[in-house]
Amino acid sequence: MPEYERRAIERPVQLRAAPEGSSSPGILDGYALTFNSLSRDLGGWFEVIDPTAPGEVRDDGMLDLEQHVRVICRTNHDSNLLLGTTDAGSLRLYVDEVGVRYEVDLPDTSYGRDASVLADRGDLRFSSFAFWVLPDGADWEYDAEDRLVRRVKALRLVDVAPVSDPAYWGSSVGLRDFDLDAIRKELRSETPTEPEAAPDVRAAALGRARSIQITIEGSR
Repeated sequence: MPEYERRAIERPVQLRAAPEGSSSPGILDGYALTFNSLSRDLGGWFEVIDPTAPGEVRDDGMLDLEQHVRVICRTNHDSNLLLGTTDAGSLRLYVDEVGVRYEVDLPDTSYGRDASVLADRGDLRFSSFAFWVLPDGADWEYDAEDRLVRRVKALRLVDVAPVSDPAYWGSSVGLRDFDLDAIRKELRSETPTEPEAAPDVRAAALGRARSIQITIEGSR
């Protein structure tokens, strides 16, 4: 399986107080991904996440995890800084018109408390997500400004992460095999052109017009 990809979301992460009686130093709340938003330039191409990409949504607004199985939350995608998981219920994923939003109960650990302090100060300000595109889960297209865009229509979330530097996580991972020249050539070849038969049709019409004109003049 190819290496998964990561993207950054430049929407602020918020720190909320944990419920009374909880040992958690706080709850982090942010968007893991947003729909129909054009990414930054990913190296000559751009990306848009379609609202269909995360899959089914439960009646309570939470993301159905059948497509994703298990999602984790880590500071800066660092496995040593685990903050929560969906299977433990410490990470919750919701879907709305904006995108997929996450809530994570920060653990009462040294790095959990560090995350709460850093988020409260504004150092952990944004979010990032890691994912795999599912088979046949993306289409290439040109947008109105002639930019090459990959529209992701089906993905599997791997993790969500509060991050300190969104620019670093905004780059693409695992896309070295993309032949962008071939993709552009294929898309250009699909551009409608004037039918080959059109000139012959016009010529035949002109020929008939001349024949009619000759017939009329000969009958005078």
